[in-house]
Amino acid sequence: MFVSDCPTADTSRPGLLERLLGAVPERAPLRRALATAARAVPWLRGFERPIAGVLGLALLLAAAGALAPLAVMRLVDTLGHVAAAQLARPGALAPEAGHTILLALALVAAAELAQVGLSRLLETRSWRVRLDLDFALRQRVTARLHQLPLAWHQQQTVGGTVSRVNTAVNGFVTAVGELAFKALPAIAYLGLALAALLQLDWRLALAVCVLAPLPALIGMRAAPEQTQRDRTLLAHWTATFGRWTEVLGGMRTVKGFAMEQAEERRFLDAVAQGNAQVIRGAQRDARTSALQGLSAAAARLAVAALGAWLVLRGHGTVGTLVAALQYVGGLFGPIQGLTNVYATVRRASVSLEAVSSILDAPDPLADAPGARDLQAVRGAVAFESVSFDYGDGRPVLRDVTLTVAPGETVALVGPSGCGKTTLVSLLERLHAPTTGRVLVDGIDVRGCTQRSLRRQVGTVMQDVHLFHDTILANITYGCPGATREQAEAAARAANAHEFIERLANGYDTVVGERGAGLSGGQKQRIAIARALLKDPPILVLDEATSALDNESEALVQAALRRLTRGRTTLVVAHRLSTVVDADRIVVLRGGRIDAVGTHAELLAQGGYYARLFAQHARGAGGPATLALAEA
Repeated sequence: MFVSDCPTADTSRPGLLERLLGAVPERAPLRRALATAARAVPWLRGFERPIAGVLGLALLLAAAGALAPLAVMRLVDTLGHVAAAQLARPGALAPEAGHTILLALALVAAAELAQVGLSRLLETRSWRVRLDLDFALRQRVTARLHQLPLAWHQQQTVGGTVSRVNTAVNGFVTAVGELAFKALPAIAYLGLALAALLQLDWRLALAVCVLAPLPALIGMRAAPEQTQRDRTLLAHWTATFGRWTEVLGGMRTVKGFAMEQAEERRFLDAVAQGNAQVIRGAQRDARTSALQGLSAAAARLAVAALGAWLVLRGHGTVGTLVAALQYVGGLFGPIQGLTNVYATVRRASVSLEAVSSILDAPDPLADAPGARDLQAVRGAVAFESVSFDYGDGRPVLRDVTLTVAPGETVALVGPSGCGKTTLVSLLERLHAPTTGRVLVDGIDVRGCTQRSLRRQVGTVMQDVHLFHDTILANITYGCPGATREQAEAAARAANAHEFIERLANGYDTVVGERGAGLSGGQKQRIAIARALLKDPPILVLDEATSALDNESEALVQAALRRLTRGRTTLVVAHRLSTVVDADRIVVLRGGRIDAVGTHAELLAQGGYYARLFAQHARGAGGPATLALAEA
């Protein structure tokens, strides 16, 4: 399989395409074609030899197709001469005449067999190149999607991204195949056919040259509308399937609000609108094709009439007329294909734009050149004068300075929106501080590779994400080399082994998407087992027990105590039980650290935390819940 890393083009020196671009007027159609080619070339690196091989086959097929009418002409003229000789001298066919006819037949057969064999070989080879190119491009897009920061993914819809990638990659690969394996050979065939026609009769060649461009001109006139239609449809289907994916993922909410029929109508209406656009486009394309077909038929008729007149005037042979008609019939197929080149280039441009929006998306969190792997971490974490905003100019964190010793558990409390989750996300480099530094063992995390950093950090979130796979696969996710015994040991430590064994297929039970079929407490315990198996020196618990009932919380808390033992732990807390057990509690308000201390110390200070605790003591917060609203 031909797999390419598709490196970025070297822009240090302008290449041939760039120099040609500079010489073409800004709004010329050729400039668009050259610009599209210049953007596509870097993606085709590594495929030069296979593409050249298939192109060579296509050119051989074009040459065989151009020679076939000459073989037919020879056969027809040979038969004509033999028939005339037989009329003049009736009798047995001379051996020389028989040999001549057999030779002419052999040439026709060879031309036909060559076309059949080359067509079969070309089809096989071209499909292999297309599939390999498709794989390489999807490989690059997939890698880029995994590299892009969380903020980029949060601005997209899953279904929209999937639809855009599939449509754009398929469109680009199809365009490459059309241009390289059809358009260029068609140009070669046109050149050879016209050269042959000039040798046969310059008047026939002139007639073909005058009439042949008509289908191409009709196709070029329709191309801008086709391109705009493709761009509109791509945006429409991206939005439609993006929403549909959201609905399928949020089916619990849809059913809870009895919105099934409304969502069904919304989706089907969007599909109907898209189909209506496709039908209108198909009608326009059918009219264009009909006009092209009529112009091609008129051209054939005109050439046939001219050829017949020349034969009757003694300026040509019947074989010449037959060959000319074959060339005309063969010419309009490639010409019809060439009329689509402009539209193909435009469609390729749309596909390039869609793929480039992913491949060229900025990644402010990309590993710096020379970034090193983070290894043998003790677990010391420090935030130094950290401020952060999401690019809208409204600070979420303001000058936060916090040091966490190895093995220490620090709880972060405060009202919603005060920056608790944002702060721990900076530790994993899911975002980057606007100002300040985040350190692990005294090393700035921006100087470490993201992969090595995240191997040192384990997370248990409130919204646990489980994959549509077996429980065993979900526990070993991130540790693919772990054995079944290790996974079961982690599940026992997470208080998950008993409920897993009660399932129909135990650890081989396939859970639904996002853990459908399991309770919140069961999903949390699987997530804890997954973190235990990873065995990271640093833990992040982001409201891991805030949505559980008391019984589930007791099991999860027992598992969390085993998980946090001996590890540096940052806890985004809503539960009082989690807060009071922490070595230190950090109170965040308005993006700033309001207070730091143990549970007893903060109560003694009589500030914001003490007021929250007093509300809880009076029952305002509900059982075992710390009411972390602004007081």
